[in-house]
Amino acid sequence: MKHEDKEKSSKASRYVQLIGFICYCLMGANIFQVLETDIQEELKLSFLDAERNLMETYGSITSEELETFLQMLSLSIKHGIIPTRNGTIYCSWDFRNSFSFVTSTLSMIGYGLIAPRTPMGQMFCVFYSLLGIPLTIIFLQSVSNVLLQPLSEFEKYLQNMEMKETQIRTCELLFFLVTGLSIFILLPPLLFMKMEGWTYKEGLYFAFISLSTIGFGDYILGINPANNYSSIYVAIITLWCTFGLTWMALFFDLISKNLEKAKIKLTSNKLWQKESQSSWIRLYFWPSLRR
Repeated sequence: MKHEDKEKSSKASRYVQLIGFICYCLMGANIFQVLETDIQEELKLSFLDAERNLMETYGSITSEELETFLQMLSLSIKHGIIPTRNGTIYCSWDFRNSFSFVTSTLSMIGYGLIAPRTPMGQMFCVFYSLLGIPLTIIFLQSVSNVLLQPLSEFEKYLQNMEMKETQIRTCELLFFLVTGLSIFILLPPLLFMKMEGWTYKEGLYFAFISLSTIGFGDYILGINPANNYSSIYVAIITLWCTFGLTWMALFFDLISKNLEKAKIKLTSNKLWQKESQSSWIRLYFWPSLRR
């Protein structure tokens, strides 16, 4: 009975952490959108004026005027204002991109394409991350328990098969690697090919760079103005990122522990060889020690 109560309490705690984490992300996305939208709208109007002036003087444009327009274009793109082919202007600080920025920041991926430019937005980002990153780590630790549950069940199954301990550990490792690589690394690029127009290799590269929190920012999901992304796609990406980051952290931890074990074993073997060699030398020069 106590075990069931403990399990129920653990599940309730996970749900509370999940709801709290989502609410924290939603709050941050709204605040960043409010802080960054005003300056983006001003830059959008400035860019449209510069574009209009360029078109009016296209035939007799000077090098200085062209340079001024290119500087304005560079500044606009830096602030997330991207002109599209159909004549519309794409602004990056909508709610979806704000939420994407928040999750990439709290997960410490930090792509860098969308970032706060206003002083208020930058200062808020500092304090928001100071609290949000520890909360994210706690949340991902809870997610890791969910990911390790199937592994625990698989271990019980192997124990019932009366397998040896070394065989069980080997099978567990293979199960963890094969399922994780398939779900989080190998299969997602197929979705990226359909939704983002990338090649499979590009999607594979993006999946690893993102889940390992390297986050170069050369490939980012959901920012192509020409695509109409559904809310289902955004939800799938959020789940993939959450569980994928946890799996990758467990994967790196597993590798580091195995390397540490191999190092300890190698050191022990070297010490044993030195001790054996030293004992042989002592016995060779001092035969009386054999008695």
